[in-house]
Amino acid sequence: MQALLDLLILANRMISLLTDLPAALTIAMFLILGAVVGYVIVRFVIHSSLDTAASKSSLGKWGLVIQAGTALLFAAFVVAVVFFKCQQIEMVRPSETWWYGRIFYHLILIGLLVAATSTDFREYIILDRITVVGTLIGLLGASFSGQLQLVHLWIDWNQVDTVVNGRIEHWGAYIPTWFDESRHWHGLAWSSVGAATGAGTIWLIRFVASQMLGREALGFGDVMLMGMIGSFLGWQPVCFVFLLAPLCGVVVGLSVRMIAGQTFVPFGPFLSLATVLVLFGWRWLWKPTREVFGHATTLVLLGAISLTVLVLLLGLLRVYHWIPVSGRRQTNGESSEKDQPKISQRSG
Repeated sequence: MQALLDLLILANRMISLLTDLPAALTIAMFLILGAVVGYVIVRFVIHSSLDTAASKSSLGKWGLVIQAGTALLFAAFVVAVVFFKCQQIEMVRPSETWWYGRIFYHLILIGLLVAATSTDFREYIILDRITVVGTLIGLLGASFSGQLQLVHLWIDWNQVDTVVNGRIEHWGAYIPTWFDESRHWHGLAWSSVGAATGAGTIWLIRFVASQMLGREALGFGDVMLMGMIGSFLGWQPVCFVFLLAPLCGVVVGLSVRMIAGQTFVPFGPFLSLATVLVLFGWRWLWKPTREVFGHATTLVLLGAISLTVLVLLLGLLRVYHWIPVSGRRQTNGESSEKDQPKISQRSG
């Protein structure tokens, strides 16, 4: 435990220098760090490959893309947090130590997302050793620190201001006092609820879609990935990840098709890209929507509406599959469905 504390103190001292260093030097430092992490990810992907022949060789240009992409993500994220305050919101004020510590916490998440995306693109697999280990890191980090959250477990912005003798006696939001009194338990709570929300949401979609379509719609690896994301972010940011993922799917799907000619893209990369967008834009996503996340009735209603719309869309898709189209379904349709790889299957 003392060794861990010493490591955290050293990391804090190193990153606290960021505010004193020129921006160019800060960017260069994290470009190098990102490149090193990217190299480790490339070696991990090669070593974890199910294709023994491929595992003995490099990833070629994709290895360079992974390294360069990780380096750029690391540098851009630190610049966004340190210089543009992209995660700063009014009601969350961690100590200076853990404000800097949260940067490393989220850099770990970004590295895990790059690794998961790389294996998912390469072999349509999200490995347990990424998601399970990542979830444990998320839970333990949140519990140990108690100050790594993007937002508290619950903030009620719907309290009515009380006017006494012409004066407003209550301002702002209501936050349960035990959040500050028991920070470590609060850390465990928001991280656990985030993991349960992320995994539960994707599992529910997977279950409903499988029942409606009569076949597996999402792999369990996607469930585990979303659980890992939730353990780092909390339940409110996970809702944004869930909403942004389909939009990312359109962008990524079209890009991959134009660049690589690949017509099928697994769902995991969409979740990863949406998570990165939330990390970079949390300050601007939270402020206009914060009152919704403090009103339980509205949240339940929105959840019910979303589930109803999902069922209706899946029902229409099922009806579409029943419509015969000049023998296409009997020939190309069946063969393409048979040959299509499953999405993001979990593997030990």
